[in-house]
Amino acid sequence: MSLNTINGVVNQIQRQAGQVSAMQNQLALTESNDTENKTQFSDVLFNSLNNISQLQNQAKQGSEDYLAGVPGVGLNDVMVSMQKSSVALNLGVQVRNKMVSAYQDIMNMGV
Repeated sequence: MSLNTINGVVNQIQRQAGQVSAMQNQLALTESNDTENKTQFSDVLFNSLNNISQLQNQAKQGSEDYLAGVPGVGLNDVMVSMQKSSVALNLGVQVRNKMVSAYQDIMNMGV
């Protein structure tokens, strides 16, 4: 592995660690303000869908940059972003399927 590749991976790990830290801080703020400001399910769903969309756009942009020969864009970076996008989309589909199943179960309940 070249030094640039290793630096790229280290930067990506640090960026992900920063994102996790930011999510933990946001969760802590949400929990502390829980009595004051309730988070709506629609907001969580909307933010999750936006996150999936952003990951897909990043993967698309990365692959286009790699194909165009933009310096500094490595195949490993493109593959990682595409895998992130794929995992996020699969998770979104699974959550949707569980929600539809739960809705159908509720609709089939007797009153």
